[in-house]
Amino acid sequence: MTDGRRTPQDRLRRRELADAAAGWAPKRGDLAYDTGKCCTGVVVALPEDTGTTVYSLRPDGGGDGWSAPLDRLKKRCEDDGLSVDEAAMPPDGFSPTSGGAA
Repeated sequence: MTDGRRTPQDRLRRRELADAAAGWAPKRGDLAYDTGKCCTGVVVALPEDTGTTVYSLRPDGGGDGWSAPLDRLKKRCEDDGLSVDEAAMPPDGFSPTSGGAA
């Protein structure tokens, strides 16, 4: 990490750990990040809907859809991919007495 701030890689790692601990599985309407395609989509169909082992996604706002297996999908929040608890945490090295980095 640099300058006491979380990097995008650190945010993604924290999100992946939280998803794994929670046993997350996408539901219709969830935003999911497809690590194979490197983009976010809305889950429009579950494997049980189609009789396959993949989820169907479409870009948020419309467009051509695609399929992805669960192991390529990561939970995605609408803002920056962080949960409320993670977003509320101060940056590493923050000290309230110094008004910034420790």
